[in-house]
Amino acid sequence: MTQTMQVMNELLERIAVALEAAAQPPISEGFFDYGQKVYCNLTKGNGEGWYVLNEGNAITRKPIFRGRVVGLRFPTVERRGKAVVKFHLFMRAEGETTTFEAGRDCFFSKTVLSALAQTSPDVLSRPLQMAAYPKELRTGDRTLAVSLRDSAGNKLACDWTNDDDWEAITGLAFENVRAAVVG
Repeated sequence: MTQTMQVMNELLERIAVALEAAAQPPISEGFFDYGQKVYCNLTKGNGEGWYVLNEGNAITRKPIFRGRVVGLRFPTVERRGKAVVKFHLFMRAEGETTTFEAGRDCFFSKTVLSALAQTSPDVLSRPLQMAAYPKELRTGDRTLAVSLRDSAGNKLACDWTNDDDWEAITGLAFENVRAAVVG
């Protein structure tokens, strides 16, 4: 291949990447009125999967959600008169941001944080798929588990133990998500 053709191919590749990036929908930054809030807890809901509240009634949502991760947060909220720390995962799909809420230390949160910490910002900048399912633990309890896949359908690594360094894992997850969103 001649040097001129090699330069042209490199330029065409850069143009293709720029066009692909320009075609992606813009992601709003900052805080705004988030759309639907999905609760990721079996025992507090109806025991069937993640759910939304409608006039105090738990309504199970479909077990698969596809969208882009746009943020993470650990807000302190009031539940039953007590201040508790929750995990919020913000994902955007079809122009609406959905907040997935779970306990800071629950199975769902640890699995998502572990996956986000182990996945490159490049992969996180594209849509992900989350599939929720009830899981029976060795203790006999049931919890809401989650499986994450990238835009090509590959399962994301998300192995963890309770003894892992959760401060470091959370820091990596925040870094990767921030890099994916900022681009």
